[in-house]
Amino acid sequence: MLLNSRLRWKLALGLFGAIAIDTFLQLAWKTTVLATPADASPWATLGSVFANPLFVGLIALMTLQFFNWLMVLGQADLSYAKPVSALSYASVPAASVLMLDEAFDAVEAAGLVCIIAGVWFISRTKPLTQETCSRP
Repeated sequence: MLLNSRLRWKLALGLFGAIAIDTFLQLAWKTTVLATPADASPWATLGSVFANPLFVGLIALMTLQFFNWLMVLGQADLSYAKPVSALSYASVPAASVLMLDEAFDAVEAAGLVCIIAGVWFISRTKPLTQETCSRP
């Protein structure tokens, strides 16, 4: 029972981490792209990408996201983990409104409610399929 409880907490923290990392990654990506020259040639854009230390940070975040996702998938079925991690589709717009002063309307709010409701329904299922047959 203790092991099962520990695995649930580890999975919950991993899923929370996936949502938080993805949210921060999307906001950082938007902020970093806004810092690149808009009317530059492809070579100038490429040069600004490698000159901007924020892009190195983005690569580090993507690496962290990759290893966190490996841990999550080791603990839960993809059919459970991916829909739950879709909560970042709700957290990114909310954070964008707060941090980037982006617009938000009733249609987007309705969409966020649908996403949150869908994740709630998915979260009521078992995160890991029990194996019914033995593997050779």
